[in-house]
Amino acid sequence: MIDSKEPPPALAANASISALQVKLASQNLAVAASNMLGLIRCLRLSAMLMDETVIAAEEQEEYEACMEEAQVAAEESAELEGELIRLWREELAQQTTSLEGGGDVG
Repeated sequence: MIDSKEPPPALAANASISALQVKLASQNLAVAASNMLGLIRCLRLSAMLMDETVIAAEEQEEYEACMEEAQVAAEESAELEGELIRLWREELAQQTTSLEGGGDVG
């Protein structure tokens, strides 16, 4: 005889699968948190072991690399701006020529 308090088989199967998925998700979160704590410990240890001069040298190296990238970007920006100005002047000259010749602009 079927107990009236038990859910139908399909619903019971879905509930079991959902419960299993929740358990698996919580275990995945626990593993991820554990891995993250391990990384934090490793970073703290490496920071404690690093010498001040090594840290300063790394910071200086990073600063120089960033400054070099900024310089390249500024040069490229200046080149693009020069090209844009040249194109505007050409367009303006064409419009001026067409106005002098009596043509329509547009």
